Amino acid sequence: MGEKVLKKNDDITVNIERFGANGEGIAVYNNKIIFVPFACEGEQVSAHIICDKKSFYIAKLINIISPSKERVKAPCPYYGKCGGCDIQHLSLDAQLKLKKNIVKDALSKYAKINVSVNDVIGSEKQLRYRNKFSFPVQQTDDGKIKIGMFKKNSHEICEIEDCLLQSEKTKDIISLFKEYLNEENITAYNEATKSGIVKHIVVREHAESFILTVVVTDEKFNNFRPLIQKLSTKFKSFGIVKNVNKLSNNVIFGKRDEFIYGLKELKIQEFEISYQVNNRSFLQVNNEVKNKIYSKIISEINYAKNVCDAYSGAGLLSAIVAKNAENVYGIEIIPEANINAEELKKQNGLKNLTNICGDCSKVLPTLAKQLKSDFSLILDPPRKGVDKVVCDAIIASEPKQIIYLSCNPATLARDLNLLKDKYEIEFVQPYDMFPQTANIETLVKLNLRKA
Repeated sequence: MGEKVLKKNDDITVNIERFGANGEGIAVYNNKIIFVPFACEGEQVSAHIICDKKSFYIAKLINIISPSKERVKAPCPYYGKCGGCDIQHLSLDAQLKLKKNIVKDALSKYAKINVSVNDVIGSEKQLRYRNKFSFPVQQTDDGKIKIGMFKKNSHEICEIEDCLLQSEKTKDIISLFKEYLNEENITAYNEATKSGIVKHIVVREHAESFILTVVVTDEKFNNFRPLIQKLSTKFKSFGIVKNVNKLSNNVIFGKRDEFIYGLKELKIQEFEISYQVNNRSFLQVNNEVKNKIYSKIISEINYAKNVCDAYSGAGLLSAIVAKNAENVYGIEIIPEANINAEELKKQNGLKNLTNICGDCSKVLPTLAKQLKSDFSLILDPPRKGVDKVVCDAIIASEPKQIIYLSCNPATLARDLNLLKDKYEIEFVQPYDMFPQTANIETLVKLNLRKA
């Protein structure tokens, strides 16, 4: 492409050779990678260098000279401004192909595994699929209140009236909440001055009901009656919770919740299990895809004699599996989550479920001896993946099969690299849990290699 050395604020015309792991376009200039968000594979674009690192550049897309046939008009008016979606500019087929390749490339790069990756199982809803949102609320220096999404890599809010990934309720909730703040002269948080009352609103939905958590800095704040009245003009079934967070950090919730009005929890029944969730609960944001994944896990367990669910959290998957196996053991290190799992067990009368509060790396070897390694293992870890000491414990414990559900292809590949000598992969199945974003959920089944 020439000998010129690029630097910050330079403009350049490049050909996008491939996609990156976050859905950005990748070009190469003098053997140095240029990441161009919102550019498509196969396009020629003009871009503006905004970051110059030792081994790569980051550029802002300026103009599409030669558009890809896979490029579509993004449906959201805030796309490219808010920090939410990455790939709304791609057709559905291109999105699914990209996500399959992200998984395949991660396995090749981090685990040196060249295995067949199944086509991505899609979501019936490409928009309006999320059951939860968290929006920051901020007040500008001139007193204007903004509700929206943080722009990428910043704490500057992109003000929105609606989010197309959320339900139809979202627009009304945002509008009514903003009216409430303005009419009652309630201040919102200002990061510069560390002043103001309301910091975030968080909503979880199920069916026609929702719970709204208002995160505030002042524990004495209690002016919620006007909000209740406003929401009641549009909605019949909702709850309001106050959460107090006085800290200036990236954590949304403080430690203390105070119930204000209406619903305390949302009641759900799935897979013969009754359970409750609130805005603190972990629950996959796409119900339809979650149910596809859980159905697949049930079919692979296939009434196994013993199943161990590591990283079992509040116990929902353990409880579902207990309806489809002889004996189930849930392992969770966080005491509060283990207490919730016990309550769920009692609520559903699951006598074949044992919840264990402890470290997987210590519990698994003991449990393996007790079961004589005659068990299947389910892994559903957080984004950081499985700790190496847990992988070592798994290898020593020799479960007959492992079913690994991951939301991060890179850490999934890292962990499979540790397990691959003892286990062979039966299938790798990605799911489109998060349409319009580059995030992907992947289910992998591994079988113990024969001696």
